[in-house]
Amino acid sequence: MIAACARGSVTPRQPVRALAFDRSIVLALVVSRLVVLAAAVLAEAVTGRNPALTSGDEGPILRSLTSWDGWWYLGIVRDGYHAAPLVNGYHDYAFFPLYPLLVRALSFPWPQFAGLVAVVLSNILFVAALVLLVRLGRVVLGDERASRGAILLAISPFAAVFSMAYSESLFLVLSLAAFLALERNRRPLGGLLLGLAAFTRLQGAILTLPLWLVLFLRDGRRLRLSQAWLLAGPLAGAAFLGFVALLTGSAGAYGGAQGAWGRLGAGLSPAGGSIIQAFSPYQAALLVTLLFAVFLLVYLRPDRIPVPYALVPIISLGLLLSSGLLESVGRYVSSAFPNAWLLAGRRAAWFRRGWPVLSVVLLGLVSLQMFRGYFVP
Repeated sequence: MIAACARGSVTPRQPVRALAFDRSIVLALVVSRLVVLAAAVLAEAVTGRNPALTSGDEGPILRSLTSWDGWWYLGIVRDGYHAAPLVNGYHDYAFFPLYPLLVRALSFPWPQFAGLVAVVLSNILFVAALVLLVRLGRVVLGDERASRGAILLAISPFAAVFSMAYSESLFLVLSLAAFLALERNRRPLGGLLLGLAAFTRLQGAILTLPLWLVLFLRDGRRLRLSQAWLLAGPLAGAAFLGFVALLTGSAGAYGGAQGAWGRLGAGLSPAGGSIIQAFSPYQAALLVTLLFAVFLLVYLRPDRIPVPYALVPIISLGLLLSSGLLESVGRYVSSAFPNAWLLAGRRAAWFRRGWPVLSVVLLGLVSLQMFRGYFVP
């Protein structure tokens, strides 16, 4: 795996091979998932957990993999959405519906296994996302860098979230599939996939801009009616916000639900969430993650990543910073898939050999702290 990450770059736009995976990617995926499982076992059986940490399923290992937001998603799976707050002013309609709808449909014959279904679904979707990342990367950047990027995403320090009862794996699959569809000029399909992504996470609607740029550049920098298929993204996001407004009787209910989590906008100070209020080791780790992501963006031009893809991590970080909260910065960085290509483009030999090892170690440490309840995914 480490040797695979140390290979040289190739010329972009090489012919796409039929095989989407190679053994190095499979090895990276297996190693990373074993590290996540080991962290869950350690958190539950050895180190102890934060007593305040909630879980959507109390089964072994599932207790960790359905913790944090997993409790909310599985609550929606079981009971749907509620107009009234469930816990301390927190609302379940802060979470978009496609992932819990899929879990509910798949677990309908066995509702008692919804937690297991949610975790298995996330893991299967993550495998699919890595396949799509390779295929899209081979179209955009070439075979070697596409494979290396998939390896680095699989072992990224925050990749445990792709095995948890979270919507990240689904969102990543839909985002990658939408870009790949447009690269193949399948515009109605791309619009549909974008709409589904926006029905999974609000960030999906914001992907409309980079996806439109793919079509705009393909059309010779001209506006064409077929580009309107991408309106499916904003419309899907607006549809869910409209549902929340009808459910609660308030047009600002969704914004209020986000505010309860401290996402109050740039420059504000939510209780317990501002790095200005308490610069703890935890906040320092978040800030380091942010600075690392910004450092990667410095190399966008030398890496020659096409502008639409360069916008994805920029928009993702911009959205995070505009919320005024850094807690989930690692998850945002991991979900912005071109970041994996940026990492794969580092040419320094020490980085190519050292980063995969360090990344696996960080994956284990971060996962352990997540499952113990002391690091927010």
